[in-house]
Amino acid sequence: MLRSVYLTLIYIAFVTLGVAAPFVFSLGYVWVDTFTPQNVAYSILPSIPVSLIMALLAIGGYVIMDRRDPPGISLILVLTVLFAGWVTFTTAVLAVSPWSAWTKWNWAVKTILFSAFIPYVFRSRVQIEAFLQIYLFSLAIHVLPTGLKTIINGGGYGMALGVVSGNSGFAEGSTLAAVALMLLPIILYLRNHTILVPKHPITNLMYIGLAVATITCAVGTYARTGLIGMLVVGTGLWLRTRHKVTYGLMGAVAGAALVFFTSSAWNERISTINDYKSEGSALGRILVWKWTLDFVAHNPLGGGFNSYEVNEIRFPAADGGLEDDVFRGKAFHSIYFEVLGEHGWPGLALFGALIVTAFLSLQRTSRWAKKTPGMEWLRELAYALQVSLITLLACGSFIGVAFQPMLYYMFALSACLAHHVQRLKKGAADAAKQQRSWRDRPALPKPAGPALPEPAVAAGGGWRAAPAAKGLAGGPAYKPPAPARQPGWRNRPAAGTATLAATPALVGSQDAGWRGRAAPARMEGDLPVKG
Repeated sequence: MLRSVYLTLIYIAFVTLGVAAPFVFSLGYVWVDTFTPQNVAYSILPSIPVSLIMALLAIGGYVIMDRRDPPGISLILVLTVLFAGWVTFTTAVLAVSPWSAWTKWNWAVKTILFSAFIPYVFRSRVQIEAFLQIYLFSLAIHVLPTGLKTIINGGGYGMALGVVSGNSGFAEGSTLAAVALMLLPIILYLRNHTILVPKHPITNLMYIGLAVATITCAVGTYARTGLIGMLVVGTGLWLRTRHKVTYGLMGAVAGAALVFFTSSAWNERISTINDYKSEGSALGRILVWKWTLDFVAHNPLGGGFNSYEVNEIRFPAADGGLEDDVFRGKAFHSIYFEVLGEHGWPGLALFGALIVTAFLSLQRTSRWAKKTPGMEWLRELAYALQVSLITLLACGSFIGVAFQPMLYYMFALSACLAHHVQRLKKGAADAAKQQRSWRDRPALPKPAGPALPEPAVAAGGGWRAAPAAKGLAGGPAYKPPAPARQPGWRNRPAAGTATLAATPALVGSQDAGWRGRAAPARMEGDLPVKG
């Protein structure tokens, strides 16, 4: 009961925070789509359509509150929409198992279309990292229990080590191993470049612990896909490091330790790679791939979702038996043969174009970030996503996860980074344009018509040297009168007196200052003045 209440509170938190920041609704959908709390909780959440509600909130929140600076139409977006349309056509028109095809279409097409919606929501560095953090911790719920149990008891093939059970999704060992190793480059990136999680020794140990758990999880599943994934992700990370000799030696030591400390059961399971005919699972993949090629030879446009249900796979008789063992409805066990068998050569072409376009987009982003100061985080993230994508593609050669969210989230994140680079370029161009001074602006064009003659001015003459204005036609040149010279304040007449020339007795000479003026005559009745 406590688990159900806890998961319900997390769900409510996404809904509440989404009111203030609409992109949180999309984060909630990623959490629901990846962790699937309705399958983990015992009550409350299983009784409500949690995925549908969160999807409607995500789309509605964007349309109503967050429709700012939408990205342009990119090639990834076009290919994604075309792929969604094509799988709908093959399901509606060409399905050889219609009921089952529509069942898979119901969730597969949602995965494809939501990946086309992601670049519209996650536009800034903070939003992109928030997506990565939520996706990481949603998957960590499945990876951590398996990794810890492997450390404690060694794991085992086909054992239920995670939080879900069954033989599909994250309960299937090969899928869980592939996803765990896909996370490793992302974990290492977030450990070095996170801006949402505070830098602290505890958080550093947390990321290191998650990285170790991804490896032990892949080992504990006993899946041969895990071994292939470890080789691919290890090579990708080794090519990136500057200390190739040191890390190469560390990888060799880790590989030797893996062989030494793992059980004989793990070694025997992995050794069956060399002899696929002696192991039913590997031989079954080969036989179903042959059937798929024969099927599309007669149905080049595919047979709709779950077209494998009509196959009949004949295994050679065991122990010298006369009759072959026949299995019907054996799954494709490969993302490439899954797309080919279900949606034909056009579907495989669109799927391959999506993969190539996403990878090249990440490559362009990495190159631009390398040449741009302050973009080290962008360069490292682009390369981490490239390694994760290659790891998924390598592991996907042996598991049928062509329509699981992992691949399409990689496609969407590559588009997010490409659009983020476009915004950075646009912002830099706008800032440079605004910083241009008026001196750098182009001069205004001169008015049309004959140019007016300009008077010649002698060098250094200024306005005093300009020729005097001419008078009326035929008359003498006009010369303004000289201004009258005004006397200084010493020679100005006192207020209320006559002119200086008329009162010499009062003020004395005109050239005398106030010291030279005569004292006024004493009037009758005046008081004597002392001194």
